[in-house]
Amino acid sequence: MTEQQDFEQVINGKDKHYSDDKFIKKVQSNGLQLGFKALHAATTLFVALKSPQMPNSQKLIILGALGYLILPIDLVADFLPVIGLADDALIIIKAVMSVYNHVDDSMEQEAHMLLKKWFGDRYTYEGSLETIVVEEKDEL
Repeated sequence: MTEQQDFEQVINGKDKHYSDDKFIKKVQSNGLQLGFKALHAATTLFVALKSPQMPNSQKLIILGALGYLILPIDLVADFLPVIGLADDALIIIKAVMSVYNHVDDSMEQEAHMLLKKWFGDRYTYEGSLETIVVEEKDEL
């Protein structure tokens, strides 16, 4: 069995917890409440998940983080004002820190373009994952 076949077997049934459509709907409905940094990070993970250059082991981390993001009920319920998406943002940022070395500039740029398409002028973040990772490491 090839590595790709092994990977497909491991993620068999993932559609119960994650799909591109569920991610897009969640981001479009709640994304701005997540905050621009976490929103950009989540969308970059979304783009990276589709990249053939992203190792399968890293794709599993991404699937876990994005799956957690789209769950309606998680550690802190998303519908709670202010704190509802805090746990989601934390999970997304930690996943980015794990896969950061495998993300390239084209993935980040594609994420920025998607967010501008989905949110128009409301999306104003121009930062990078590097900034997010450095800030997070400084806080540790």
